[in-house]
Amino acid sequence: MKTIGPLLLVLLLAGLVSSCYYDSEEYLYPVISDPCDSTNITFGLSVKSVLQNDCYSCHSNSNAVFGNNIKLEDYADVLSRANDGSLLGSISHNPSYTPMPYGLKKLDDCKIAIIQKWIESGAPDN
Repeated sequence: MKTIGPLLLVLLLAGLVSSCYYDSEEYLYPVISDPCDSTNITFGLSVKSVLQNDCYSCHSNSNAVFGNNIKLEDYADVLSRANDGSLLGSISHNPSYTPMPYGLKKLDDCKIAIIQKWIESGAPDN
């Protein structure tokens, strides 16, 4: 009985100490920075990566036959689609254009914003 008393006391203290837990609001709910960086947009890195990931399956130079012969691999081809409004109109699912990617949901807002800002900045070949 003499050993049970101290053992219970140790267990009780261990339970009390481990049950005290403090979290800061910053740790529990961190502010997530905007993952859409549309500040330093370039054709070579920003726009081309969107096109490669979401458009080349039908609109690369080798697969354009599947995409109504619309090519989006070379800067000149993309520029002509940017200048006539069809690139932004299609990816924005504007009712005046065929929505792209065809038969799929619209690209996320970040990707559309990247292409839109590139076009608004004059669609430079950078």
